[in-house]
Amino acid sequence: MAAVPEPDYYELLGVQRGATLQEIRAEFRKKVLAEHPDKGGDPKKFQLLNKAYNVLTDQDKRRRYDATGRTDRTAEEEFADSFGGGRLQKEARSKEADEKAVVNMEERISKGPQGAHEEGFSEWLRQRDQQEMVMTDKDFMKTALFNAAEMTRQVRHSGLVQHVLGSPKTDAYGQTLGGAVQVQSKPRPVKKSIDHDEILIRMLAVPVDDSMVYAELNKSGVCLGMIGVGKVEQLGARCEELKEEDMVLVLPKPTKFSSQRPIGTSRTLLHCNEEDLIRIPSEVQEELTAEQICLAPTIVCAYLLLEIFGAKLKPGDSVLLNAAHLSAAGSSLLQLCKLLKLKPLCLLPLPGAPKNLVKGEYGSKSAWQDADTRAQPPKNVQTQYERISEWLLTMGAEEVFPDAVALLRWRDRNQRMLPKLALDGIATRDSAEQLVHCLQPGDKDAQMVVYGHGIAQPIEIAPPLLSAWGGSLIGFNIARWVHALTANARKMMDVMENITKLVRANRFSLDTVLYKVGEDAISDAFARAADASDSAQVVLIFPTLQEELQNNPEAMDEPAQRGAAAKGPEAAVKNEEDEREKLKEDWLKLLFTEGSMAATTPEGPLPSTMELGERKPETLVLWVGDNPKAESVALKDVASVLGRAGLSSLSWSQHPAGEGLLEFEVNTPEVTDGSWYMRSRKSFQNEDLDMLHDIEVLARSLVEAAEPKLRDAGLGWKNVILCGFGKGAGIALYASLMKIIPQQVSAMIFFSPIVAFPSFLAERLSALPRDTTPVKMFLVWGNRNKSTPGSYRQLLAQALRKAPEVHLTPDTLPDGDHSFDVKAFGVLSSLLPLCLPR
Repeated sequence: MAAVPEPDYYELLGVQRGATLQEIRAEFRKKVLAEHPDKGGDPKKFQLLNKAYNVLTDQDKRRRYDATGRTDRTAEEEFADSFGGGRLQKEARSKEADEKAVVNMEERISKGPQGAHEEGFSEWLRQRDQQEMVMTDKDFMKTALFNAAEMTRQVRHSGLVQHVLGSPKTDAYGQTLGGAVQVQSKPRPVKKSIDHDEILIRMLAVPVDDSMVYAELNKSGVCLGMIGVGKVEQLGARCEELKEEDMVLVLPKPTKFSSQRPIGTSRTLLHCNEEDLIRIPSEVQEELTAEQICLAPTIVCAYLLLEIFGAKLKPGDSVLLNAAHLSAAGSSLLQLCKLLKLKPLCLLPLPGAPKNLVKGEYGSKSAWQDADTRAQPPKNVQTQYERISEWLLTMGAEEVFPDAVALLRWRDRNQRMLPKLALDGIATRDSAEQLVHCLQPGDKDAQMVVYGHGIAQPIEIAPPLLSAWGGSLIGFNIARWVHALTANARKMMDVMENITKLVRANRFSLDTVLYKVGEDAISDAFARAADASDSAQVVLIFPTLQEELQNNPEAMDEPAQRGAAAKGPEAAVKNEEDEREKLKEDWLKLLFTEGSMAATTPEGPLPSTMELGERKPETLVLWVGDNPKAESVALKDVASVLGRAGLSSLSWSQHPAGEGLLEFEVNTPEVTDGSWYMRSRKSFQNEDLDMLHDIEVLARSLVEAAEPKLRDAGLGWKNVILCGFGKGAGIALYASLMKIIPQQVSAMIFFSPIVAFPSFLAERLSALPRDTTPVKMFLVWGNRNKSTPGSYRQLLAQALRKAPEVHLTPDTLPDGDHSFDVKAFGVLSSLLPLCLPR
């Protein structure tokens, strides 16, 4: 969405563009005295003069204003400025400068001052406080010696917790096979105490990546997972850096654990040490959900691959990627390349497609010209290739190829230079060799970086191929990088803070699919993660400790069971609570079905407050807002873009069933911090159930109000464009996705929708049969709207992915708050023509 252009500050001050500081100051003094409010001047012009002076007398602001016509940087510009110290915003270094930058360590050692290290160490010893270097027996007993047994603490949770357990894949004779591990989810007991140096983490989200799917296990029943996000549940006596309820990223040293013996983050409760954890800054927690934060190592890995190994790339240079659709790392790389104006070339080999490999001497045309590419892939594989290719191009890829042979033929036809950098995200036996054939020959800066775990196959590259190529083959591991220096952990979180700015500006997103351990089939989650045709990142989420106790009442120890039996009144209260929970579940199952109370007792249509456009329209635009009187002022000019369409404004707030929803305030703390949106069905209160019932009643009343209008015009629901704002938009969205509207509408345009409980919406969407007809949906958010926090927007986007027919396009309204005004109307006027038939 285009920002409002700033005024011409040079013209405002009356100076030329090349004016000196003295000339600017002189003209400013004249103008500002004439426009001073105390002397009858215009206050607005006085403020503009001051801003113009501040911009043109600041070198950095003036340079940015001269180049872009703006003084404020966009989210993309801030990211590019911060990336690699802003090197992509500067001129590329000359080759001479690069040669001068090379340091010959042997020459430096031979010419450097002798004994410099020893002298520095001696000086440090001299300056130390001598008292700190003395320890008496009394001091030792007081501060250094402790009884570890006395400092242990009991774990407060007494029951079993869910574990995701892996076993090596075996044949009929029990011999280990390659490929994905076998998985199961089981409740298991946890250690009853935590040691003085241990921390107990309540896990929230764990990404299912290749290192889990293809773990090199040598025994069964191993808890999987090396990374994840959780909250501190309990602390050991000597842990001082963290406190309870701190959100942390679990990322242990790779030398401490291995793929055969992982730390095991895929469980509800995890025992670990302080060195295995990184605290998540509050700025990141406010903008991202736990499911997104658990992908931080993957996102930062993508960032570092470009920053470290793409240090000599300039905007417009190509980068070669494979498997960019298989993981969050590939998706992140595509989006970061797009922001940095790099051009990714993607290889997309799919299972079942003909395998055309480049074989032979490096750089020889015969290595790829002789490949027989006449074989056609099966129809379903071709469909997958087209779908994924379109997605890759949308995410930022310049070109997509089925294999290296196709890339080299494209390069030969178009006389393009081959890239210098390749990033291997799949790491199979052939992948590295194929990438090498597609890189620039004879260049000492050419690099191929292996960052993917792959499917645990050894990489094979013939030595003659490596020597003929002349580049560098490098491996990169994000966990090893983070633990190499203390500053790296801080940099990791700094990168994530930059990414949150891009998320807030809708310039960065990751497609995730959530599976709840203990409820969803864990084998389905791992099968989807291993599916080479699925681009979504699978993330495991875990039950709460309360849910664990409810799901495993038999897990209580014997004293607890005896105590429960002795508490007769408490047992009665529990039975009453169980009965209440059962009634709640029954009510929730009926909602938005033909057997619900709303379906059996309709309450009449929504009143219509405004009609615009054609009386016999070809398309009907249905508007459902929150304040008909105020919104009608902004909507009055919409007729100019309707063409042969008509618009009908429906008011839920004037309907009897809207009373409860009308009283609901969207600026309360629980709404602005996102906690109200994030309520799950297990935490629903009676008022939440009532709200969902009211939403269903109003959704059915919307349908009842629209159908006579459609019949009169001879139209169907496929000729309807749903539009709305706030709570009204939430009602319309529920009406469409929950199939209250009997057919798929043409398109949807919603401004700052208040959608109650997106997690509940996602659950119901998963259970409903989906329509295959694609529908456009535009979501427009106000960037200053506190009623729709970033965590809620991300949660809603995840819920909408459960409806694959919805093609979502989010956008942000600069300086937009929670209101539908003239600025929002301008956006509606620009989006409606995209939805109306041509």
